[in-house]
Amino acid sequence: MPVKILMVCLGNICRSPLAQGLLASKLPNDIFIVDSAGTGNWHVGKQPDERSIAVAKKNNLDISHQKGKQFKVSDLDTFDYIYVMDNSNYNDVIKLAKNEEQKNKVQLILNELFPGENVDVPDPYYGLQNGFDSVFAMLDKSCEAIAEKLITKHSKTEIAKTSFTRGKLYLIPTTLGESEPLDVLPETIKRTIEFIDDYIVENEKTARKFIKNIHPDKVQSSLRLSTLNKHTEASEYNKMIQPCLEGENIGLMSEAGCPGVADPGAVIVKLAHEKNIQVIPLVGPSSILLAMMASGMNGQNFAFIGYLPIDKTDKKTTLRNLEKLSQDKNQSQIFIETPYRNNKMLEDILQALQPNTHLCVATDITLPSEYIKTMRISDWKKTKIDLHNRPTIFIIHKM
Repeated sequence: MPVKILMVCLGNICRSPLAQGLLASKLPNDIFIVDSAGTGNWHVGKQPDERSIAVAKKNNLDISHQKGKQFKVSDLDTFDYIYVMDNSNYNDVIKLAKNEEQKNKVQLILNELFPGENVDVPDPYYGLQNGFDSVFAMLDKSCEAIAEKLITKHSKTEIAKTSFTRGKLYLIPTTLGESEPLDVLPETIKRTIEFIDDYIVENEKTARKFIKNIHPDKVQSSLRLSTLNKHTEASEYNKMIQPCLEGENIGLMSEAGCPGVADPGAVIVKLAHEKNIQVIPLVGPSSILLAMMASGMNGQNFAFIGYLPIDKTDKKTTLRNLEKLSQDKNQSQIFIETPYRNNKMLEDILQALQPNTHLCVATDITLPSEYIKTMRISDWKKTKIDLHNRPTIFIIHKM
């Protein structure tokens, strides 16, 4: 029989829908059922408050499908645990209890964080959006504590033990271009891919090609791939990581190099930590670190900036600010550009920076066409190189 948990507030549109969504996201859905209700009937059949939906979405949680319900006397029999948001809710529910067993099911949710203090979760309905942010934060912490307690308690049966064994999130590096995988990747990558069938990737086609190249015997039909890119809705993140909560390992792969660094996979890694899923980074090529290693610049103090502004004026200002920062802090500044704009980036760098500033250009790293060179700006102006559509790292440092 599944373990049933009910979250209760006044109207079932602000606090309890958030608590329902949060706790449900932290528990295996094959063992636990989480629902919510209100002591009043004003919002029966309605969606949660739009501000609750918004704060949930901002935190990668979708509660828009929930519909308001009123708490019923029968809920005291139906549910194993009943968490109420404040003392008023507690009194309303306790009045309906017929015996001590039913009363013992009812608890103030913040007593999970502050035992015996009977602290209320404030009702944000008449306030501003930041009130919903605060409520979400406190409910998130309480639900995490509840989830840990329930998992510990209900994992005493063998069935539950199997269900509560969470999978791990493996961060699987890929090649930086068209090269033999095992020329630049350790055997560990192949062995890991051997036992993982669930993957989160930027592009399904190239991910399948990479898996086939490094492990030709892997059965492609067994793979379950979720696509994560700039078009992916935040509401899909929890679904992507659900296999880990059900005991399956997941591989997170970047389109090139190490996932989670200058890569959309960082949001999945963050979510894994929030859900107490073990994250295991595997060894592989990082163009950022390889370029820094080969640059001859300050390996003790450097910063990765990512992409610079596209607007020419803003880009020029940013470049000069980074140049000054590199001198003031003795800190090498690393940045990248979309490959088809690399030549324009190099041109803008040469126009914006001072002649004695050092620039490292590292392109096609680990490929046969690899080119890495550090020179002063004055020397780069005498050099011709075509960087069009070649993955490139730029590093500047004014010594």
